Amino acid sequence: MRNREWISRIVFAVCAGLVIVVMAAIFIFVGLNAHQTFTQDHINPFAFFFGTQWSPDDGEVGALVLIVGSFSVTVLAVLIGTPLSVGVALFVTEVAPPWARRFMQPVLELLTGIPSIIYGLLGLQILVPLIALILNNLVEPFYTNGFGLLTAALVLTVMILPTITSISIDALSALPNGLREASLALGATRWQTIRKTLVPAASSGIFTGVILGMGRAIGETLAVSFVIGSNANSFPLKFLTTFPYVEIRPTSTLTVQMLFDFAEAGPGSLNLHAIWTLAFTLLVISFLLVVAGRWVASRSIYVDRSARPRRNLFKRIRPSHAKQVVVEGSAQ
Repeated sequence: MRNREWISRIVFAVCAGLVIVVMAAIFIFVGLNAHQTFTQDHINPFAFFFGTQWSPDDGEVGALVLIVGSFSVTVLAVLIGTPLSVGVALFVTEVAPPWARRFMQPVLELLTGIPSIIYGLLGLQILVPLIALILNNLVEPFYTNGFGLLTAALVLTVMILPTITSISIDALSALPNGLREASLALGATRWQTIRKTLVPAASSGIFTGVILGMGRAIGETLAVSFVIGSNANSFPLKFLTTFPYVEIRPTSTLTVQMLFDFAEAGPGSLNLHAIWTLAFTLLVISFLLVVAGRWVASRSIYVDRSARPRRNLFKRIRPSHAKQVVVEGSAQ
């Protein structure tokens, strides 16, 4: 039995170590290809990350528009999707009858399982003409074809909705019933209990779902490529001095530009090296989002105290005196 236990531990340790090795290998491989933009092609890092012109054939690889486009689309999708997701989670956990809860579970799983290309095609055929019609009627002096920040954010909102909703449901369901009972016993209504007690108590879990949803949104490629417009030299918004003061323009993101440029990038070219640098930048952003999610989860109000190691009350007492202390304590 001891031999089997040691073999099991070794197998489990190898599996865990393999995951670490694979993750480290990905960072090393992408990093070794990414740094060639600065060492072999002699591109200034400041010019790469803060330049606004993306034209590898002309020797210009400014990625600021792509970075701003990725963050803009992701943040807008999270701002739209988070209230919807939390609302659905509160409905499932606090309001819905049992049959509605059983109905919502397969719906969320179906939304998660739909391929990205389906979302992209639906956005291209439905959202793009709809957004163009609405904006052109609201702002007559300007014309938009419907591609850009708003359409891509709406598509991503639907895609990250199941992720944030599922994690929010788990966070709300894990709250002790004593919170609800105590709040209602003090005279609070159901809405006051939800708004002032349950949501603040589950905020760390909800924020974790939001960060994971951001990771899903910022790494999405195929669906966004259908509706973003794919203009690497145009910021998503242009501020004007006259009405309508803000113009939504076709733009691009890190992932979309990597998708379109990779097929045309020749071996050893500046275009290929710049694509690897974009990939490493995206990898670092995703890593930081995961770290942020772990940090937010560690700030939870309700922590399992039993999982923490207990202090040894006799760690400073010699073994010969331990029994005497126990006897004295029981006698008192």
